[in-house]
Formats: sequence, structure tokens, C-alpha cells
Amino acid sequence: MSTPTDARTARRRDRDARGTASTRSRKRDAARDRLPAAPRERRPLLAALAIILIVGGALIAGLLAVRMDQREEMLMAADTIEAGQQIELADLVSAPVSATGSVLIPASRAGEVVGMTARVQITKGELIQTTQLSADSPVSDGRTLVGISLEAGRFPAGGLSAGDVVTVIDIKDGSAAVARAQVLEAAPSSGTAGDWSSGAVVSLLVPREAAGSTATLGAAGNAAVVVTATHQPIGGG
Repeated sequence: MSTPTDARTARRRDRDARGTASTRSRKRDAARDRLPAAPRERRPLLAALAIILIVGGALIAGLLAVRMDQREEMLMAADTIEAGQQIELADLVSAPVSATGSVLIPASRAGEVVGMTARVQITKGELIQTTQLSADSPVSDGRTLVGISLEAGRFPAGGLSAGDVVTVIDIKDGSAAVARAQVLEAAPSSGTAGDWSSGAVVSLLVPREAAGSTATLGAAGNAAVVVTATHQPIGGG
């Protein structure tokens, strides 16, 4: 037989049990509120980002392909072309280049380039530019070509190069016979490249009125040259 005390004890335990359950329920709800969003809620965003990346990559690839299709064969030096050298077909090769409206020369115009004169040295593999060539002969514009021999010590020890601008000196009195001559070609007298110790054989572009005196100095062995500028465009000296 239960007593009033037992009834009160049972009711208290029942209240405590309900309170404990309620507290646990509130904690579970709070924990759910703190948890990050389920992965499936982020998947649409990731899918959209992946689509954007794929489409962007395809567009870039397409643009690159179009650029590649727009490349044009341009003329390039098959070997080093010296300043003053007349261009031959064997001097020319071509390479595909993405360049429009430039000073480069399309390979389709190779026939026009043959016979032109290189105004500067064009190294092997260099794309040829219109500014490097001249359709005029280097002996035009009131200038003529004179060949002279120079003894060792009467020109720079390192030799002379096409395009060098020189002053021709009369060694008898030290006067300047020609103020602005230009080297078209120069070679060691020894015939060995780089060996200038025995002198030089030089082709000079000089004003037409100075051609006779320059040739006379060279023939008499009385000429020397002083370099005033190096590797200038042929015809610009």
C-alpha cells in the first residue's frame, strides 16, 4: 500500500525526467543550428562554378585557335646577310608569325626582295624588316665605290665592318682626304677571317668628286682610316 510520501516522490521523479528530456531536446536543436549546411546545399554552386570554368576554358582555346589560323608566313634570313649584300633567293626562308600591319615582309613578296640591298647586317633566323632593305644601289645618290688596300696599323686593330663610317686620312700630311666615307665591304689581306695583322682590303662608298683622290691615296699606300661610327645603315653614312 502506497503512502502520500511515495506518491510525491513519484511525481517529483516524473517532473525531473520530463525536464531532463526537454533539456536534451533543446541541446540537440542548438547543435543542429550550429552545424554547417549539408554538403548537398553547396553542390549547385560548385556545379555552376565548374560550368563557368569549362566554358571560359573553351572560349580561350577558341581564341587561341583563331589567332593561330591568322598567322602568316613572313620572310626570315636563312643565313647571316651582311650589310651591303645583294639579297638572293637562297638567303630567304619563311616562318609563321602572328603579325599584321607590321614592317615584316610576307613570304609571298620574296620575288620583290630578291635583288634588293641589305642596309644593315641581318643575322641568321632574324625576321626581315622593310627598313633593313633598300631597292637602290649603294652607289647611287652621288656616291661611288672605291677599293683601297690598307697596311696594318692604318685602321683599327679589330678590323672594319660593313656600315662603318670612316674618315680617310692622307698620311703624308695628316689631312682628311674624305670626311665621311662608308665601308661597304672589308676583308683581311691574309685571307683568314679575323686576322687583320697583314692589312685589309676595303671597298669604300665615297662622294663621287672624291673618288679619284681616294683611289690615288690607296694605290700609293698613303691612306689610313679613322672610324667615326660603326654598323650604320648602308647609304646612311
